[in-house]
Amino acid sequence: MDTRLAQLPLSAFVREQLLARLVGLEGEWARCAEQSDADSVHDLRVAIRRLREALRLFKNLLPKLQRKQVREELSLNMSLAGRTRNVDIARDSFARADVELSPELTLHLSNERAVAEAALRASLSAGLRSGFGARWRDTLRLNTGSSWPPEEVPGANSSRPPRGKHLDLWHETETAARNARRVLPLLLEAFCKAGERLAQNGFDPATLHGLRLEGKHLRYTLELFRPIYGRRMDDLIAALKDTQTRLGDINDAIATTAWLKRQRIHRRPEVQQLHVFLHHRARKLSAQFMEYWLDHWGLPAFRQRWIHYLARYAGQAPPSAVDRTQPAKASPETAVAEPDEHLSA
Repeated sequence: MDTRLAQLPLSAFVREQLLARLVGLEGEWARCAEQSDADSVHDLRVAIRRLREALRLFKNLLPKLQRKQVREELSLNMSLAGRTRNVDIARDSFARADVELSPELTLHLSNERAVAEAALRASLSAGLRSGFGARWRDTLRLNTGSSWPPEEVPGANSSRPPRGKHLDLWHETETAARNARRVLPLLLEAFCKAGERLAQNGFDPATLHGLRLEGKHLRYTLELFRPIYGRRMDDLIAALKDTQTRLGDINDAIATTAWLKRQRIHRRPEVQQLHVFLHHRARKLSAQFMEYWLDHWGLPAFRQRWIHYLARYAGQAPPSAVDRTQPAKASPETAVAEPDEHLSA
């Protein structure tokens, strides 16, 4: 746990976290521009999400026009990376279903991957040539010596909380720890309530995409504040990763079918065979997710334990008596691997 970060005013904490995420993105950006294999594309997408989530979460601390410019560049490259990733997921789906591809379909997927990869690498190379990292530091006024938050941001450097949907809980002059203890429990509770509403009617595959997105927002927000909680937070993040992996697998089954239709190859025999497989897979995984939810986030004791943790232990060491048993159900692989290797929607 970083006690220095915990005691920083929220505005200073956000500035440091934005800089850290931008540095991380620069490394993945350069790696993917050089070699856009499946792992590099995946890691780039995760790095983009981490920075984009910070920009979304603390948008009231940033100049609107400049923030929009950065988000548009992020969204462009996220879209290009998603197009590349879609082909990789489709190929994996055919392999999982044990469907043999015709030479024509193999060529189609190879061409689509090559075109998508070329467009992605061209965009990334252009960003490197323009020095996107330095540009964004200037754009967002993150450089040392700059007034931050920028003076032109409404309410900057004032004691009033920022305004906006779900954002008026952040108080920029309070410490990061106090903000975390107030806001993060509410976000986790909102995620659990969203799942409860869906569980009342059974988890239909088509209805789970919204919960998946809300879970992503929550996970990346918790990662932002991870340094001021310490290692115990890793169990909570691991549990959310496990949840995201399950939801991502369901989403892949649905989104792959839609992607193949957009490619206008959905009437081919092997694609029809895959469609049947994916339909049954989505239904099966949704039923399994229902059981998982009821045994984890659906248990009041399970979620209240973590809500209590978030509300109390930012900037403080929790007692050793905190129960680690339930979150440890996430497999070792899940705790390490990023679960976001899914189709872009």
